[in-house]
Amino acid sequence: MTLSDGTKIENPRELRKGAGRLAQAQRSGKKKLVARIQERQANRRRDRNHKISRWIVENYKTIYYSDDNFKAMAKRFGKSISESALGNLIGMMNYKGRIGGREVRAINSFRTTMTCSTCGALTGPTGLGGLAVRYWICSACGALHDRDINSAKVVFNIGLGISHEGTKRRVA
Repeated sequence: MTLSDGTKIENPRELRKGAGRLAQAQRSGKKKLVARIQERQANRRRDRNHKISRWIVENYKTIYYSDDNFKAMAKRFGKSISESALGNLIGMMNYKGRIGGREVRAINSFRTTMTCSTCGALTGPTGLGGLAVRYWICSACGALHDRDINSAKVVFNIGLGISHEGTKRRVA
């Protein structure tokens, strides 16, 4: 997860760390051990998401997040999407934001990774091959962008009502 101020929160990959022990327990047919290992992984993931969501709600007054289709992403990219439990994290941010009096809102993420956060031009990498490009230079303004930080800035700008073209959008 990346925030618009450049903060990156890494995925600790709980599923991959415990995969060897889980596979060993499954091969030996120890159902209770398998259940306990899976429960521990779920508890670690939930605890991490509680800590992250609390930190975000405490430190940011306005929270905008990209409204992505996690099921479709998990089909395409596999366990790495599922193990981060982003849907769970968003749910936690929503209810903690309401309790804490914060504005939490979903933003359509269409073209956010290929839009320049500086000038609004659609000059970033495109397609599935473009996902491997982590840094790119805008051909319109010459700004150097980290793909994730740029996307977070574009989502934040859209949330504030600044369209891709740099003009204010009408908020209904």
